[in-house]
Amino acid sequence: MRDRKVATRYAGALLASAKEAGVLDGVAESFAAVDAVVRDNRDLVVFLDSPQVPVAEKKKLLKDVFGGKIEDLLLTFFYLLIDKNRIENLRDIAEVFADLVEQERGVLRAGVVTAVPLAEDLEASLRDKLAAMTGKTVILEKKVDPGVIGGVCVTMGDRILDGTVRANLDRLRKQLAEAPVR
Repeated sequence: MRDRKVATRYAGALLASAKEAGVLDGVAESFAAVDAVVRDNRDLVVFLDSPQVPVAEKKKLLKDVFGGKIEDLLLTFFYLLIDKNRIENLRDIAEVFADLVEQERGVLRAGVVTAVPLAEDLEASLRDKLAAMTGKTVILEKKVDPGVIGGVCVTMGDRILDGTVRANLDRLRKQLAEAPVR
């Protein structure tokens, strides 16, 4: 991310404007679609980032490509980014905006690392327990790492719940190394 502070400021302003206008869901969906197009189209990024291209041409291209397909508020937001020379932050703003929308909706992403893929019933049980613990809707982002040996490690924001066999063995090794020997 180039400049988290700038992305957060613009994403927060867009969130507030979309909520006030009552079009948050539409803006969130449209912004995700635009972000996907921008990620897949390097020429579009180069065109929008280029200082040699006049502002009017950039706005015309955005209107031609996205006009009528995305929320008007979002198109106006893109025009603002062009006017303020912040269009190069578009992808960063999209990332922060998606996070803010999830927070607004009470959604929490939890990274889950296990030695083997989780069975569906265990996955549902873990999701339910994390939801009860946090009071939010939890989306699990699963990863398999045989190095954990067994158990599960859950990361939610800045909280880590590590119940893996590897972590327990490391703690035991440390305790044994520090234990007085007679």
